[in-house]
Amino acid sequence: MILSRLKPWHVAIGFAALIAVFLALWPLGVGRDYMNHLARTYIQANLGSDAVLQQYYAVSFDFIPDLTMDLIVPWLSQWVGIYAAGAFTVWLAFILPPLAGLALAKTLHGRVTWVSLLGFLTMFNANMDWGFINYTASSGLALFAFVLWIRMAPTWRRTLVFFPIGLALVINHAIAFLMLGFLALAWEMISFARGERGTLSRFIRQCLFIDLPAMLGGLVFLGLSMQSAADLPQDVAPLYHIGQKASSLFAATQFGHILIALVVSLSVVAFFWLALKHRWLAFADKAGWLCAAFLGLVILMPTAIFGIWGLHLRFTAPLLIIVAASVVPTLAFTSRARQISLAGFAALAALSLTNGAAQMAQIDRDADELRTLLADLPQGAKVLTVFAAPEVDSVFTSQASTLAVIERGAFVPNLFTNTSPVNVAPNMVDLHMPQALPLLIGELDHWAAKSRQASANGYWSQSFASDWPEQWDYLLLFKDEFAVDLDAQPVCAVSATPKIILYKTEPCA
Repeated sequence: MILSRLKPWHVAIGFAALIAVFLALWPLGVGRDYMNHLARTYIQANLGSDAVLQQYYAVSFDFIPDLTMDLIVPWLSQWVGIYAAGAFTVWLAFILPPLAGLALAKTLHGRVTWVSLLGFLTMFNANMDWGFINYTASSGLALFAFVLWIRMAPTWRRTLVFFPIGLALVINHAIAFLMLGFLALAWEMISFARGERGTLSRFIRQCLFIDLPAMLGGLVFLGLSMQSAADLPQDVAPLYHIGQKASSLFAATQFGHILIALVVSLSVVAFFWLALKHRWLAFADKAGWLCAAFLGLVILMPTAIFGIWGLHLRFTAPLLIIVAASVVPTLAFTSRARQISLAGFAALAALSLTNGAAQMAQIDRDADELRTLLADLPQGAKVLTVFAAPEVDSVFTSQASTLAVIERGAFVPNLFTNTSPVNVAPNMVDLHMPQALPLLIGELDHWAAKSRQASANGYWSQSFASDWPEQWDYLLLFKDEFAVDLDAQPVCAVSATPKIILYKTEPCA
């Protein structure tokens, strides 16, 4: 009786509530870039009142199209604390995209379909695994905006509504804004091909004088932001990397465990293949062509451009969400097939959520260990990160040192100032390198022998580790399984956990 009254929105609310529980238990359960972004929003929230932070950091105005956390966390943290405020933005990133899929289904079919719930299988995806919180949350906003776009007729009313929407979206994240632009353009072209936009000349006038002005605010802001692109390292990855593109096929469901991503992704693809083959599902009007166009975008998207890596990962999850929202069950979808499909979806959801919870719990435990170790770090210390081996790089360790900024007001070399209103003080530019990889133990002697060099571009220096025994107060070593230490270096151990050692550079007294 209860199941007969269950609606898709009830299940969606259940997913959102469960993710909220996960984040209440493990607020630092998302690693990589997230911790870096959290540190910079902490600086924004506290720089005006913290003299220690003022030694190293400053806030400067620029046109930056990557500010979702920056818009929410600094003010919200004043009420609930930095970690809870960050967790709230992570929650939005988890739930906004699949919720937008339900809104799209409602628009296309007049009701929220059960199939559209498949979009919730993308909550734990590669973008969340990499800590791309700003983009992922903004991609949900972009999908909601697209729903509004197709609900409105192509008139000046839509133009006036979308001018501020586009501007707000590009400020949240440029790639999400571009995704909205692509979807809107594809929808209008499909509508024209279906004879819904009049003659070619009329359609061209609509594009130039109705649709383009709707996006003009966002495009102008995006153009202004390109002026600061020189602050981005340009050699982060090849333009188009076949191996990385292949991995993006499973990006919609990959969160730390590739085998689980393979199972979930291949199961979903197999379901859609069978469902379309046996005509259990049918695409809404124009939606099939929209999905085909978006699939083309996923295939053609490069790996990196303008110093921004990870473009190949961005659109696989939105593609699955859009496909799930675009189809509706037919009479050929028998009761037996529905029951089997529902059981399969429940099993995949349980697998995805269990894996997500396990990964989040481990990252949060590692973060708690580091925070305990950082209690022995003096306020305002300069901390350089060292890896025992390249294999130590993980979802947690890659940006973990930025927790020292939050916990102890420390200076670290790799803060993402190139996508933030936060910058380093002029006297710290030579010790700064956004997106810098940690040093390896074998590189310490090489960098210790080099003298400090001035920044060539006024933003950062690739020689940030030069003369580290004199320039840096502490080393934070992430160990490997062989427990290599730094006994041969001019440092002394201060405190340690099973995975991390905090060293002070000499003199140690």
